[in-house]
Amino acid sequence: MLQLYETAVVFDSQAKSEDIEERINNVKNFITNHGGKIESSEELGKRRLAYEINKKQYGFYVFLRFIGPGQLISLLEREYRLSENVLRYLTLKIGKNQLAAEQLAVEDADNAKIEKDASPSDDAQTRKKDKAEPDTDEVVAETEEPEKTDSAAPEQETQTPETTEEEKPEDADATPEKTDESK
Repeated sequence: MLQLYETAVVFDSQAKSEDIEERINNVKNFITNHGGKIESSEELGKRRLAYEINKKQYGFYVFLRFIGPGQLISLLEREYRLSENVLRYLTLKIGKNQLAAEQLAVEDADNAKIEKDASPSDDAQTRKKDKAEPDTDEVVAETEEPEKTDSAAPEQETQTPETTEEEKPEDADATPEKTDESK
């Protein structure tokens, strides 16, 4: 049964670019010769490794997505292990859930792009609003407080003294200890 796989290969970057291209083509040919079909390939190029591998600090990164039978993976990884120019490799089986999530993400990105293109730009809308609204540089009249009459009862404000942390007694933060006096 054919499955979708993705493989990441890090080649030795000290080789010439022609040699690296030849190795990539060898991997692609190996996959197609053993019943696989290349869906996509992506070359990220020469990048610094996170840590040294065989005293090398740089590697040439390649990602391949392909459809193939399950037995192809063991043959492909054997080929990677035997090759002196492959520093690291990783092959993953892409499940149905991951495919659905990727397709949904692509559709969401497409929909967002369509909505952005379809709606007029925000700058144009704000310019139209600015032209329609008059300038509001006028001084607004201040409202006066209503006069208090003598017939109304005077309001008394109660002030509670606020204590700061410095003024609190030291034992105020401590929880009272429970004593067992029932004995």
